[in-house]
Amino acid sequence: MVISRKKKGGADIPTASTADIAFLLIIFFMATTKFDVKEGLSMVLPPAAKEGATQVKLSQKDMTRIFIGNTGEIMLNEENLGQFNEALIDARVKKILAENPKMIFTLKTDREAKYNDMIKVLDRLKVSGAEKISLSTN
Repeated sequence: MVISRKKKGGADIPTASTADIAFLLIIFFMATTKFDVKEGLSMVLPPAAKEGATQVKLSQKDMTRIFIGNTGEIMLNEENLGQFNEALIDARVKKILAENPKMIFTLKTDREAKYNDMIKVLDRLKVSGAEKISLSTN
């Protein structure tokens, strides 16, 4: 008579609760992760123009162009102001607004310019009393 041996079962890792553990880990990481809230620029934008609205053409004497180059140099119309100088920008903007209170400032930056340079100049324009500011990039 031949007696057969019992085959030994291999070692198994129970996977029945793997989905539960993964779900609990996801909830744990979502509950403990701090998400940064990015704040944008606080600006009041004009309403969109309606169809058929009349367009107003501005003369060059009512616009002051400010350009920020890729190295951080600031140009006011055709005059080079050099690197950022808080007092110089404030004085020039206040002088321009004293001559023409309805002046529109066009702030243009080079694509390679630092974002921080544009923000500093924009802040100085607001502090100096400029209310009409146009932003653009190259």
